[in-house]
Amino acid sequence: MFNVFSMEPLPRLVRSLLYILFGVCPILFFTDLTRNPYYTQIALMNVLIPGIALFGLIGAFRKKELVWAFTVLDRPLLILIGFSLFSWLASFAAHRSFLSAIYSEGSRGAIFLIVNTYLVYAIALRVQDRKLFRNLLWITYLVSVIASVYGMAQYFGVELIWPHNLNPYGSRPVSTFGNPNFMSSYLVLVIPVMIADLLFQTTGAPRVFLLAAVLCDVGALLATMTRSSWLGMLVGLVIVGLGLWPTLDAKRRVSIRKWGLVVALGIGLLVIFWPQGQSSNYRATVLTRLTEVKQMVHGRYASASQRFLIWTAAWGMVQDHPLIGKGWGCFELFYPFYQSQLLLEPAFQGYRTHANNAHNEIMEYWAQIGTIGLGLVLWLWVVFFRFNASLARRLPESWRAMAWGLIGGVAGMLVDNLLNVSVHFAVPALLFWWWVGSLFALDPSTVRTVRWDLSSFWRKAGVILAGVFLVCLIARSFCFWRQEINFFEGFKLSKGGTNLVSAQAALERAYAWHPLEVNNNYELGNVYARLNQKEKALVMYRRALDANAGYDEIYFNQGTMLMQLGRDPEAIANYRICLAINPLSHDAYNALATVYMKNIPRFGAETESLYQQGTRVFPLDKDLWNNLGYLYTQGQRWEPAYQAYFQALQVDPEFDLARRNIAAILKHLPPSTAEPFLRIEADFRDVERLMDGRRWNEALVRVRRLETALPRSYRAHFYAGNIFFSLKRLDEAAVEYEQAVALQPGGEGAWQNLGVTYDRLGQTDKADQVFRKVLQINPANQTVKARLGIQ
Repeated sequence: MFNVFSMEPLPRLVRSLLYILFGVCPILFFTDLTRNPYYTQIALMNVLIPGIALFGLIGAFRKKELVWAFTVLDRPLLILIGFSLFSWLASFAAHRSFLSAIYSEGSRGAIFLIVNTYLVYAIALRVQDRKLFRNLLWITYLVSVIASVYGMAQYFGVELIWPHNLNPYGSRPVSTFGNPNFMSSYLVLVIPVMIADLLFQTTGAPRVFLLAAVLCDVGALLATMTRSSWLGMLVGLVIVGLGLWPTLDAKRRVSIRKWGLVVALGIGLLVIFWPQGQSSNYRATVLTRLTEVKQMVHGRYASASQRFLIWTAAWGMVQDHPLIGKGWGCFELFYPFYQSQLLLEPAFQGYRTHANNAHNEIMEYWAQIGTIGLGLVLWLWVVFFRFNASLARRLPESWRAMAWGLIGGVAGMLVDNLLNVSVHFAVPALLFWWWVGSLFALDPSTVRTVRWDLSSFWRKAGVILAGVFLVCLIARSFCFWRQEINFFEGFKLSKGGTNLVSAQAALERAYAWHPLEVNNNYELGNVYARLNQKEKALVMYRRALDANAGYDEIYFNQGTMLMQLGRDPEAIANYRICLAINPLSHDAYNALATVYMKNIPRFGAETESLYQQGTRVFPLDKDLWNNLGYLYTQGQRWEPAYQAYFQALQVDPEFDLARRNIAAILKHLPPSTAEPFLRIEADFRDVERLMDGRRWNEALVRVRRLETALPRSYRAHFYAGNIFFSLKRLDEAAVEYEQAVALQPGGEGAWQNLGVTYDRLGQTDKADQVFRKVLQINPANQTVKARLGIQ
């Protein structure tokens, strides 16, 4: 029996499991099985890794001896993991209203540390068979090439597996990884190792094949358009070069230089001449992708602005809990509450996100485990790089090159993740931590062992408990996988809307497999709501919040259910939380206002505050302004009411309700206050009178004054167009009609007059297009039909 907790050669079964882990998991995905196509590869990985460790424990139990292997990295790594778990437990005490959600979110982070971080590293330490190490490297090379070929095909518009071309990231390919940033990080880890192998032939692979593989991988890396990964690869290659070059004698430098120049030339040509992708959504070359960064100097740039938003919110977490952070694994849970007020700032509007990670390794750890935890992270990597730089110098030349390739890959990944999140996702993390452990395994003398006799009852019990824990991890991964399958089935049925009963059954099965999955519980609540099972919907919305309490849409839907059930105080509480998380939720303002307006005497001050904030966030919402005016009217605050109604008219000068409301309160207003409104009304009457009298120049003076006072007035621009047309100033008439239809796309009269104007200007193609637009608005328009020759 194989004992991973010994230094014995690995048996065939375990080798096979490792081959599956490295050769199948990164390229295994399904197009219509789970919501994320790569979920199955993650589930399989999270079965295989604990499974290998479980074999080791069984072997140790049978032999009654457990051999623990460790290196100088174990102390900082285990202390970091222990402190991270402590910060998670401390979060329970600090945030008692979120206990279930902290467990749900934090447990995923804790298991990732154990399975995808420490166990991967620990198993890699024990792979000291150079042949097995070489085979795993070759498998990794092959996987990277397969993924790269597929990714480049997607980039150039050729989809080999999915039933249609994917475009969630424009032309940026997702390949088998489900996300271009995950594939790019995987390649950042592989490319420095592959180049070191090519130059020094460490594994004996033919250089021509390795060169082709390197260029293929670099091409796919460029196709991802992931700039942080480009920087990561560059840093990785620089480290390889700086680490190796000083150790070579003059003769060896000459022999290496030739192949180094070939690689450099190939990569350089790819960078310079890499073409645009074929997506109509987003296309860029390498150089244009790099120059996009200059947009930050001239204004907002989406990639940067959203990251600044996330980092600013993360800094808020640091300020609140500077020593031990908000709790490991809880970033996504607490992030929306820190993001909320930032969304009101102009620089961050339009960049709202749920942010499962901080997109920066420093802020990731600092926010979740505080300054102490960040210090432990820095300690970990200082130990790693200092020790392995020394280790590399002790190895034979070809394996020294391999060591520097691994160091370069690890460093490149860390640099990449200063703007990325990939090290916290299973497939890139597998290779990252395997590289970390493999570096020590290159020199077995760096791996020390401690032997524990398992004859005593308590030590046997400890091993059994550890084995049970590993079995539970395997079972958990299987349950989560089954949950995802059923959730996606129910989700598709729910969105189709034709078979809600079947959707309910599928989502209920998913809930049985994993009752703390926020997306499934939320969708099941929505299905119950659509089936008019309101109490069941409320139960599932609460269960969704138990899984993750940071989703404003769940509070909104729960508030709506409560309002429909006549439970207004509870509905108000949920709408308030919704707006506290997302102050840009237009629906939440309207819904909460509806409940408030039913209870004005009780919630008058809150209603006013709500509308004032709503009009600041949505200054072009005429209904919010009109309702604020109505609220002031109810309190007999006539001048503020007038100002609110008048603002609604500024937004939409054709808003008759606001005009009638102003007319209703005119008797309560001083003449000077109402003068702007009265002058506008008089000007409209004068324009219409002057136009009836064909006094076009006088009418033009009045309408120009109206356009200045009401620049968004469809009627003013329409009148101006008619006046210019009558004065035979057709170019100016066309401009006015164009502005009118932009303000009111359903304005049949302005569209028809614009078509006639184009026709008079000799622009017959544009006229025909406009006339067809008129028929879309009113298919019975006989004048236009005659113009187009339609019976």
